[in-house]
Amino acid sequence: MKVEFVKSVYRLEDLPKTNEPRREVVFVGRSNVGKSSLLNMLVGRNIARVGRTPGRTRSINYFRWDFEGLKAFLVDLPGYGFAKGDRKEIENWKKLIEGYFRLKAGDIGLVLVLIDAKVGPTEDDKALLSWLKYLNVPFEVVLTKTDKATQKELAQTKKKLKALGINPAVRTSAKEGQGKEKLLKVIAQALRGG
Repeated sequence: MKVEFVKSVYRLEDLPKTNEPRREVVFVGRSNVGKSSLLNMLVGRNIARVGRTPGRTRSINYFRWDFEGLKAFLVDLPGYGFAKGDRKEIENWKKLIEGYFRLKAGDIGLVLVLIDAKVGPTEDDKALLSWLKYLNVPFEVVLTKTDKATQKELAQTKKKLKALGINPAVRTSAKEGQGKEKLLKVIAQALRGG
């Protein structure tokens, strides 16, 4: 597995332009859901910034990724929800994320929608899932922080997702390394078109 940082994007016009045949694997979810931690676990090293404060990721971060003969970009999006920032900055993040999906929908191989296993799907998560369905963008729901959730909380989260017609693909814990191999298989299958 090979991974390298490409660039951070703060404006849509700065999205990378490449002639490389690479699909994009997108990590998206609310602030502090564990996107960067999961990305680091997946590639086996610290490539994305992680912090206790929600909203650490404030840009779209691109990483070139080669895995089992597959070539892709891993894309770490800013979180939505309760990130701290002034109103204008939060509005800019929202425009950046929405614009990204509109412009890059055809380049996306898979969106990983991360949902905290302890918290379950929020209204923001539900809105994102509906929007991805509307855009006809392939996605999988990934439960994060399963090491912190009780069995009851996990069951409630799965029940809420089932009510939305969604079955989470993978249960993960970046802290314990849980779900890495299964998640890699889900990504590889999506990138191979199956």
